[in-house]
Amino acid sequence: MNIILSIISLLIIFFPIYLIGKYFYNKDTIKEPKKLLTKLFISGIFSVIIVIIISMYGILIIPAFESVEKINNLFVLFIYCFFFVATLEEISKFAMIYYISYNNNEFDQAYDIILYSVFVGLGFAFFENIIYILGSNINIIIAIIRGVTAVPAHVCFQTIMGYHLYLSKIKDKKTNISLSILIPILLHGTYDFIIFSQKGILALTFVFLLILFIIYANSKMKKLIEIDKSNLKPFCPRCGNRINYQYCSKCGYKKQ
Repeated sequence: MNIILSIISLLIIFFPIYLIGKYFYNKDTIKEPKKLLTKLFISGIFSVIIVIIISMYGILIIPAFESVEKINNLFVLFIYCFFFVATLEEISKFAMIYYISYNNNEFDQAYDIILYSVFVGLGFAFFENIIYILGSNINIIIAIIRGVTAVPAHVCFQTIMGYHLYLSKIKDKKTNISLSILIPILLHGTYDFIIFSQKGILALTFVFLLILFIIYANSKMKKLIEIDKSNLKPFCPRCGNRINYQYCSKCGYKKQ
């Protein structure tokens, strides 16, 4: 019976991941290599492992963070959500996105970096959900709830991250690199704080907040799609200049 429940739970976990991944992949006009997207997805899984390892040491330093259910003080919960969970998770995902794809030769359209970021977020959400389900004794209800909340949330965080990573290619690099981390942390921290607070008034805003996240992230995605439609020339992954024939006259970059 447990084996059947495990299989059903895994299917429930994977189904929204697959649908969202396919949706974002189909939005790409010049398809990215599936090998690269697979690598990004796996790196998202790996980033969860990094978070777990660092969290273990963090709990030794701050024992109050060992169990969020035991945090009764809203200020402590605020610190936990924003400066422990959200910061650690978003920086971990950012590191994977930046290291693997920011200077990748395939990154030659504005929308590409959103696709890359989303696949890292999907990998993270996939493995995180597996951990949650195993920790809840294979609860199908939790699998469904996390599938329709946590997965879209991570996708929103990474869409915004990708949007600002693109902007960092073409203007004010330091500011937009910072925003690509800080805005997802702010959104993620708010999301977690509302969930973990278990306060009636805050809980009522959860669905509304998630809808706002989706609308906000979708607007950023559409902006980059429109940029690609209005200018069919790819841009240089090194300096952001629009290029012809895969060669950048500004910095000398040549796509291999």
